[in-house]
Amino acid sequence: MPSLQRKKRILFYHIDFPCGGAERVTRDIAQWVRNFDYEVYIAACHKKGEAENVSLIELPHEDYHSKENADAIVDLIRTLSIDIFVLPGIQCRQFAYIRSACTSCKFVYILHNVPFWEVIGNSEHKKHAAKGSFWKTLEWHLLTNPKATWLKVYEKRLMKEYKKTYDLVDAYVVLCEGYKSELEKKLRLSDLNKITVIHNAEYEVENISMDKKKQLLFVGRMTYEHKRVDRLLDIWKMIYKKVPGWELILVGSGSEERALRQRAEKMKLERVTFTGWSLNPSVFYKHASVSCLTSTFEGWPLCLTEAQANGVVPIAFDCCAGIREILSPSGENGILIPPFRKRIYADELCKLLLDPEKLACMRENVIRKSQEYSVEEVGRKWLQLFDRLTGE
Repeated sequence: MPSLQRKKRILFYHIDFPCGGAERVTRDIAQWVRNFDYEVYIAACHKKGEAENVSLIELPHEDYHSKENADAIVDLIRTLSIDIFVLPGIQCRQFAYIRSACTSCKFVYILHNVPFWEVIGNSEHKKHAAKGSFWKTLEWHLLTNPKATWLKVYEKRLMKEYKKTYDLVDAYVVLCEGYKSELEKKLRLSDLNKITVIHNAEYEVENISMDKKKQLLFVGRMTYEHKRVDRLLDIWKMIYKKVPGWELILVGSGSEERALRQRAEKMKLERVTFTGWSLNPSVFYKHASVSCLTSTFEGWPLCLTEAQANGVVPIAFDCCAGIREILSPSGENGILIPPFRKRIYADELCKLLLDPEKLACMRENVIRKSQEYSVEEVGRKWLQLFDRLTGE
């Protein structure tokens, strides 16, 4: 009687699970590959709840970069006979140690954002922190910003970290071709065989409601460095009197939520609703007409593809290759705005809201566009990558 072949095993390492966009992608991957003789395990610093179809393991230390967690991961890889170890999104300072201790395992890194997003985020954080202080603002203009913009001190250090991670892994996954080109150029890569382009998947929505309300929608974490929802409030102030009957719905929470609520009140904005965090944002996509994103940087924003899948027309700043690929061509699959021109954003948004025929046409377009990111298509690419790494 022939022996039964054991299933191949994959281990992901997250800070928190399950929550957030990167974690949703991990769940999508697990859901797909488990149908093809793979078992998925997830190690997390903080276990936020149960996860279906995976084995979720809470690590001993809350610090993602701790030696204790690295030792625990090495032990998991060895005792579970893990075939593939996946590091999604955040570079781990113990990565080289884990790699050296587990030579029989294949290693994968997933870049869940635009390359070198840390440079932009660090700059925005320091700029925001300087507000309200004369001396900190002066330091920002005379020291911090010149070091980042002209000398590129932080970027040079970060590029070394990116290159180190690239050299350690067997496969390096990015979200679109534009990010692959950027890494190739900045890191001066000669071996591109490691890089694989895989979009984030989007589920098909059954029974899409085409009877939309006059609602603008933002869904996401309310953080200054990244999402810049304050820009959306400024844009709404420019147009809300011109579009009576329309309302702005803000779904999400985060470090800036309180400040944003206060800002909206101080600006005396009308028809603005903060819902807080939602476990099921699909109920908001069902009724909204337009999805608004005003981020400084993004990777492959799921809020835009989820909007398209629900027949909600997206508008965003053209700040990265991921957004460009999702919304192109502009005017058909969404609207791209030059970064970070709030007046142009307001004018284009206002024109769209006052043109119901164009909205209806674009609604049909974006639903078709979302089919390019089907779970089946994206899942097939992940399966091909894992099969190649395990020699199948």
